[in-house]
Amino acid sequence: MEFVLLKQTTNFILKPLAWLFSFVIDLIYNGVAALTTQNSMGITIILFTLIIRVLIFPLSLRQQRSTRKMQRLQPKIQKIQEKYKDNKDPESAQRMNMEMNDLYKENKTSPLSGCLPMLIQLPIIFVLFEILRNLAFYITDYGNYFDQITTTVMNVPAYDSMLQEMFPNLIKGLRGFDIAEFGSVKDLLSYFTTDSWNQLYEAVPALAQNAEFVSTVKLTQEINSFLGFNLSGNGSLTWPTIIWPIVTGGTTWLQSFLMTKANDKRTIAAGGDPNSQNNQTMKIMNYVFPVMTAAFTLSMPLGIALYWISSNVFSLLQQLVIDKIVDDEEYKQALAHKKELEEKRKLKELTKSSVDKKTGKRIGTADMTAQRSLMAGNRKAAVQHQTAVKNDFTSTAPGYDEETFGSSEASQEENK
Repeated sequence: MEFVLLKQTTNFILKPLAWLFSFVIDLIYNGVAALTTQNSMGITIILFTLIIRVLIFPLSLRQQRSTRKMQRLQPKIQKIQEKYKDNKDPESAQRMNMEMNDLYKENKTSPLSGCLPMLIQLPIIFVLFEILRNLAFYITDYGNYFDQITTTVMNVPAYDSMLQEMFPNLIKGLRGFDIAEFGSVKDLLSYFTTDSWNQLYEAVPALAQNAEFVSTVKLTQEINSFLGFNLSGNGSLTWPTIIWPIVTGGTTWLQSFLMTKANDKRTIAAGGDPNSQNNQTMKIMNYVFPVMTAAFTLSMPLGIALYWISSNVFSLLQQLVIDKIVDDEEYKQALAHKKELEEKRKLKELTKSSVDKKTGKRIGTADMTAQRSLMAGNRKAAVQHQTAVKNDFTSTAPGYDEETFGSSEASQEENK
């Protein structure tokens, strides 16, 4: 595979990540394009999103386990907060924080431990933004098509003045644009919409008559479109592009809403307050974050919106799997804890039942059995029991005396 030069970014952090992500996306795209060119870039983004969700699955599972622990700790957390609610001095605040930290440390959790999957998503968004707005520089085959297109356009007489006069607003949005530089013209042409190409065909009829050129342009549009939308283009408030920010914000809200609803039920079951200050803050963010997401979609390539929508859908499905795993774990833990409590209870009852309430002696000893038999009036059973005990001894046992043992037995019978 030929590797493309990452021309469009020089950021020392973004550049290696863009190279890595573009390499993966390029591999996925080649597999998809071998089957179909229709919507191939959109399918590639969806499959890439699925791979990302699979990779961060362990982190999401860990996040859910931590969230469940925090829910079970809510009653204790609220008790600590209630303890210091009337003390606003710095010393009290410090003591409260220390108690909270000790509680988290004792239960091996942290309120920040659930934020890692979300933090990982941020660099992915930034890198995808870089790749999707410069597909011609990152996806090898797609870039090769634009190399052919750019070469043809730059061979048109006075192409430079023509492009600058026809597309000044589009040129303004490109960084470091140089009309004489091949990469800049390639960048400009990669942003062309169907209307842009029609304008160029009208200005240069020879291009419209070039069947190979027109076919290559249509192929790039076919590759980079999804449901009729150009994935390199930004969202807008005009119809039908406005559908993208609406769906992006809607799926983000749905994911947050369902997760919050499930967490509230578990918080109540754990004895916590679903209307606590922390929970209320999270519920407010469930409305703010979807609006922010929809607003971002208006200024980002639609490919980012497709990634976000796909990620939300996969997250909902992933949450079902994670909830099933964690529920099974908690059920097994609850059974083990219940079994442990039952064993302790049985041991305690056994210990109590082994002590005679009247004599205070442990039931089961030879002396105790004889006394219980005598008290019950069963002299015969008492004699039989002591005879059995006597037979268990041997003549070599310390302190054993056949005559003494027998006379004491007879004396006991006379006393009765």
